[in-house]
Amino acid sequence: MMRMMQTLRRRLNGEGGFTIVEAMISISILAVGAFAVAQATIFGLSTTGLARQKLSSRAAVDQQMEEARALNYANLVLSDSSPITHSADTVNPDYWVNANAQTYDPDGSGPLPAEAIVRVAGASPALAHYQNPLLNGATTYEVYRYVTWVDSTQDGTGASDAADGNGDGISDANGQDAKRVSVVVVWNDQLGRGSTSLSESSLFSDGQILYKAPAKNAAPTVGCPTTSVSGKTVTFTANAADSDGTIASVTWNFGDSATATGATVVHTYASFATYSVVNTVTDNNGSTASNSSMACSVTTVNPSAGNGGPDGTVSINGGAAYTNSTTVTLTLAKSGGGPTTGMTMTLSNDNATWLGPFAFATSYTWTMTPGTGTKTVYARFYNAGGLYGAVASDTITLDTTAPGVPTSFVKSNTTISGANTTITFTWVAPVGVTDLGGYRVYRRLITSTGAYSLVCDVAVLTCNDTHKKTDTYEFYIVAYDLATNVSVGSTPHLTG
Repeated sequence: MMRMMQTLRRRLNGEGGFTIVEAMISISILAVGAFAVAQATIFGLSTTGLARQKLSSRAAVDQQMEEARALNYANLVLSDSSPITHSADTVNPDYWVNANAQTYDPDGSGPLPAEAIVRVAGASPALAHYQNPLLNGATTYEVYRYVTWVDSTQDGTGASDAADGNGDGISDANGQDAKRVSVVVVWNDQLGRGSTSLSESSLFSDGQILYKAPAKNAAPTVGCPTTSVSGKTVTFTANAADSDGTIASVTWNFGDSATATGATVVHTYASFATYSVVNTVTDNNGSTASNSSMACSVTTVNPSAGNGGPDGTVSINGGAAYTNSTTVTLTLAKSGGGPTTGMTMTLSNDNATWLGPFAFATSYTWTMTPGTGTKTVYARFYNAGGLYGAVASDTITLDTTAPGVPTSFVKSNTTISGANTTITFTWVAPVGVTDLGGYRVYRRLITSTGAYSLVCDVAVLTCNDTHKKTDTYEFYIVAYDLATNVSVGSTPHLTG
């Protein structure tokens, strides 16, 4: 190319002229240059057009805002006769209108919340929501205007802001203190890239917003919790209060790396020991307090061990093995010397829930839990100073079911000796009785209607009765168990 240009230059300096090829090349070079100049000119015109559109949109926004500033505060409303509608088009400013709630979000997806639209149908002078399209050159502009309520934080918001929050005797629309005018101008840019918009918002007030200093929040108070110890399990209840609000949350550190939340909590420790317990309390305004400096603690107690107080013994129904009643008599005794003055005792059916304290007594009527089976009664004795000894206990079997009736009750042998007759009775034991005590055979004269008399009380399966051979008796048998439950009598009665 450089060589070709040098050749052209020589041709221009001489008088030889151009060939046809050289002329065509020269024309092509000039055409490329002219096209570049044309493109630059078009780009410059387009840029100038975009700038002109933006300047016109800014002028439109400023004009609309000036119209708003020309109104007094009371007339700063939308005069539309119908509620503002929502647009499903995301590029339409009405997309941020909630038609049901009649609110408008002034910054779209920004941090500001949606605000209530201020509309008074037919108001005049006032602002219209949709400005008739503005024409400027070849560009058509659409103008959208919104007037919304603003609740200033300076005099409290929401429920803490009275209807007449500024105290001027005029309602502030349930605490609303100012109005926001938002103007959005929309147009299609000159390069055909779709809808473009320019927006501006401005706050208007009646100049009466008062500053209210927020009330100082007093921190809650917290003390050592109340506790209920049952072995290794402890029920904790927080001791906390808030003078200017309510307790929102209570957290616990039980001193064994475990934590929990709640006003009352139950925690089971791994061993018997003393543990430091710390509460952190938060009130409804976010202030916190802790009892960490109070050295609160709890000691889990082995329910079977004492701490230096008196030991003792307990016996149920004098040491009986069985009973058929939940009401029993306890015989209690203190072990070792020392006075019994001021002594107390506690009693339990499960070594977990204790009743008392009761004044110490050597005999005490107690009610066990219902239900057949082995029952254990626990006793613990305390001296006048509150020290206690090891847990004492005794067991008894509760049986409230009577045994069955002996079967096959017969006269196995009868002998006469002189004036007397001796009858030998035999029978078969009832089945399923684990605590069978024995049998009782009763008789009465066949002609009598009085009480029966006991013939024999035996633990074996036979019994003899001797009576005058001139008398005739009727006999029946019962079985009884070690809990003193007695079966019904056998039928029919035997005679002899």
